[in-house]
Amino acid sequence: MAKIKPFRGYRYNEEKVGSLSSIVSPPYYNMMKEDKDAFYEKSPYNSVRLFTGRKTAEDTQEDNIFTRAKNYLNTWIENDILVRDKEPVIYMYEQTIDVGGTQYSNSSFVALAELKDYGSGVIMPCEKPHEVSMGDRYELLAATNADLSLINCLYVEKEKELYNLMTKIHEEKPDVEFSSVEKSGENIHQRLWIISDKQTIDFIVDQFKDMPLYITDGQTRYETCLQYRNYMKANNPNHTGEEAYNYAMVSLSNSKSDGLVMLPVHRAVKTPRKFSEAMFIANSQDHFKVEKIIVDSSEKELLQTMIKQIVTVKNETRISAYCGGNYFYRMILTDDDYIKKEVYPEMSKEYCHLDIVALNKLIIDEVLRVDEEEYDEYVYKNRSYNSCFKHVQSGESDIMFILNPVKVDQIRNITAVGEWLPEMTVSVYPKPSVGVLINVKDE
Repeated sequence: MAKIKPFRGYRYNEEKVGSLSSIVSPPYYNMMKEDKDAFYEKSPYNSVRLFTGRKTAEDTQEDNIFTRAKNYLNTWIENDILVRDKEPVIYMYEQTIDVGGTQYSNSSFVALAELKDYGSGVIMPCEKPHEVSMGDRYELLAATNADLSLINCLYVEKEKELYNLMTKIHEEKPDVEFSSVEKSGENIHQRLWIISDKQTIDFIVDQFKDMPLYITDGQTRYETCLQYRNYMKANNPNHTGEEAYNYAMVSLSNSKSDGLVMLPVHRAVKTPRKFSEAMFIANSQDHFKVEKIIVDSSEKELLQTMIKQIVTVKNETRISAYCGGNYFYRMILTDDDYIKKEVYPEMSKEYCHLDIVALNKLIIDEVLRVDEEEYDEYVYKNRSYNSCFKHVQSGESDIMFILNPVKVDQIRNITAVGEWLPEMTVSVYPKPSVGVLINVKDE
């Protein structure tokens, strides 16, 4: 199964740059200009310069965001802004956040993973690949020859041996500790431990030999690494498979972790035709039991009630729908097997029981008349239900839908049979920050 190994990561020299709170940035390529500017202002060494720098009208083939990223990286290494660890190690990385008043701490091992094609069954994407250009990502990797961000993967262990090891490591003092603030205002406390003990490293490496990995964030970056590996392999007559380009830096999260926050990605829809609430309710009743629930209080209470009213321990699909006013609709699928029997008989039962599949096919497609080709044009996707709510209030969308989180078992069972979740079904939060660790592919 998965082959991982320790590596000598580059880390920011806090004696020269100060706290990492002003250095790290989120792993978003398409960052808004004002957000990017804010990170530029935080520090002359902020990692946003490496990962998604500013474009200018004067950019040329010789001077652009990719060549500048390369120059920043090389200069910072030469000036000891970035310092490499002296020996190959595995890291343990922890992020602690507050979600809805509850504190979560997610820990992961950071190591190099051998790149494997998807068909191998070793490293698998959770979701259907999004049709985006990998051009910018590939040019950045080719220019820097470095993994500048972490690809987040999920693993499922039968016992809790790695989980217990993490618990033991937590008792030790971290090598790095700082806090960062997300755009949303959420505070993320971050800690990093360096695991240098050979026996412990060998134990971790050995445990992963029996486990596949599921990519939960960074799928496009992983595919870029595959493309880069294939290019390097084709141009290296002495290729052995052990070269640095055969590996990528990954963050390995344990599915048994209580702190792993698997957030659903909600939907808001602007219908291509005039939206009628009455027609929506009438047509939805072909497949759903629809209940109107009035909430005579604040908007915050309305949204919280929408979430609470679809929580279920049963294996049933429950969705909250809101199109304005002081009420919402709770929608419960009446025939759990309808999609398997009538819509996607060729797909697994686990796939057909996904809430997002029911929403996409039975509501967005059949009721709201938004087909697959129009989906990206009319459907807004965000893990923030507040953002979807504002879309409805502003008139940008006619209706929004709140979903329950996807279960880890669903991810494992669906990917195990070679299927993918629909695009943007799950969001693991928080996403590993850029700038905590960097892997240069030169050894």
